[in-house]
Amino acid sequence: MATVVTAAPISMDAFVEKQARGDAVVNIMLAGGINYWLTRDLAFVPGTLPLGDSNPNLAGTLVGIAVLMSILLTLIVYFITVSQRKAGKIMPGLPAERRVGFAPFLLALKHLALTLVPAVLIGMLLQTAAPDLRFTPLVFTAMVTIIAAVLAYVMSKSTTRATLKL
Repeated sequence: MATVVTAAPISMDAFVEKQARGDAVVNIMLAGGINYWLTRDLAFVPGTLPLGDSNPNLAGTLVGIAVLMSILLTLIVYFITVSQRKAGKIMPGLPAERRVGFAPFLLALKHLALTLVPAVLIGMLLQTAAPDLRFTPLVFTAMVTIIAAVLAYVMSKSTTRATLKL
């Protein structure tokens, strides 16, 4: 008869850090890959473009990252953390019948406000202070990748900690 060995639940702080690092790595690959693919054939990438222009630019990319990451990353991390708690993989566990309600959506809106406001302000600042600012595709991709990784790390920690306080 085989002995079944189950892994001991990990502490909250260890789980928060593991989740945040993993999300940062995923966002480095996604943001870096997508932005490199979009800008690889361009001679330069402008800092800003007029409203409605769909070409890659730093201001538009920051707004896109703020919206997508604050909503998608928050909701994904929230439900992953809830499922891990219900499965007993994180201490303390969460009763299986516990419903999350509107909490993840309110957290996503909070993250949206915290990321969208600075992204729009940076875009407006670039438009007024340096309208002719241009980046090489490699520098643009590196900047966007770093910003996405930092945002993913911070939002993941915030979301995971909020979920663990249920």
